[in-house]
Amino acid sequence: MVPPSGSFRRYLMTSMINVIVFYILWEILYWIFPDGAYWPTISWSVAWIIGSFFAHWTHRILTFNSQRDTKWTIPASMGLYTIGWVGSSACYYIGTVSWGLDVRLVFLLNSSLWGFLNYIGQREFAFKEK
Repeated sequence: MVPPSGSFRRYLMTSMINVIVFYILWEILYWIFPDGAYWPTISWSVAWIIGSFFAHWTHRILTFNSQRDTKWTIPASMGLYTIGWVGSSACYYIGTVSWGLDVRLVFLLNSSLWGFLNYIGQREFAFKEK
């Protein structure tokens, strides 16, 4: 019943765990930081960074069942997550500040877009078998 390792369906199953952790982190930070302006984007950025470390391990173990050395997967994943962090933070800022959309709607749309892009990068680069 479990989808094959590395499949998009398996990635989505694992990502649900990661998104829940990411969302909880974001909500806590959103509540702690001051209201308005760029602070929701700061919450997004900090939650993304923390969540990336958690996501590396869940995708390594649950999604890709990778046997690649962590000396490769950690820097490769973190490089991809860094690209995603910069791009998604910019998109989050544009959606919430420039366009004035609801912060939670932008959270959902942005995490979906960047999650899909992350899957491609992780599959083709960080966890791709030699």
